[in-house]
Amino acid sequence: MIEKDNIFKSAILGCFIGLAIIIPGFSGAQLAIIFKMYDRIVEALGNLFTKKSILFLLPILLGAILGFVLGLVTVRFLLELSMFAIIALFAGMMLGGMPSIFDEIKDTKFNKKYIINIVIGLIIPISISAIAINTNLNLSNLLVDIPWYMYLICLGIGVLVALTQLIPGLSATALLMSFGLYHALLDSLHFDVLKNNPLIILVFLSIIVGGFLGVILISKLINKALVKYKTGFYYVIIGLCLSSIACMFYNPEIMEFYRSWDSSSYIHIIVGVILFIVGTLVVYFGYRYTEKKKTIEATVVEEKQE
Repeated sequence: MIEKDNIFKSAILGCFIGLAIIIPGFSGAQLAIIFKMYDRIVEALGNLFTKKSILFLLPILLGAILGFVLGLVTVRFLLELSMFAIIALFAGMMLGGMPSIFDEIKDTKFNKKYIINIVIGLIIPISISAIAINTNLNLSNLLVDIPWYMYLICLGIGVLVALTQLIPGLSATALLMSFGLYHALLDSLHFDVLKNNPLIILVFLSIIVGGFLGVILISKLINKALVKYKTGFYYVIIGLCLSSIACMFYNPEIMEFYRSWDSSSYIHIIVGVILFIVGTLVVYFGYRYTEKKKTIEATVVEEKQE
């Protein structure tokens, strides 16, 4: 029987994962670590076709759907209103949650070889953002008169999207931007577009199928990595997460803000800095309070057992 508190916690995490699909650079997997649920989610996905895994993942899935819908309605509006400020808020939240990642390896001894792991993690998100910004690859043209091979391409993209959702620090948004599909796919989620071009539904289905296959395969690989190489893997995650925070301010979306910079933009920057600090402090102290509460509860239980 799953506790109600855990169901609520899973649903909230799911909402953030859904939002991560909308917000450039935002990492749902990093939030799973902050929520202390990353290992459990990966294990459940690796053993997907069991009752226990389905019951555990169901509230996360429902929360993700809700978060995605809310993101389409509200967060997209806020991003259009002040993209820099909203991204700064979520970047601050991710930074404030970094101690949760360090806590996962606090009992292990640091080795110089782990510096390489961190550097590898730092390079990957920056590289994806750089590709997205500096290449002219644009597959959105193939969404108008869709050729048969586009569905195969979307299957592969679905697998890559699954990778971004399972590896902390990677962003599905940045990935889709690098293929020139982010705005095109979001704009396709409109009744008139679906009515005039119903084959676009098969594109979404191809991405979903690819994502499903990717989740099953990649989660098994990550689960093995967590079992055999947890410490080294988490140092890669540290690099990924630090780099992804930087990439929230270095991606095609935010570059448009920089290019359109005018005399009134300083207001967005000031608000963004304030929200960044607020997001960092709220998540950091919220996490520390939760951990302190758990420690006190564990101590009380131990004293009762004695």
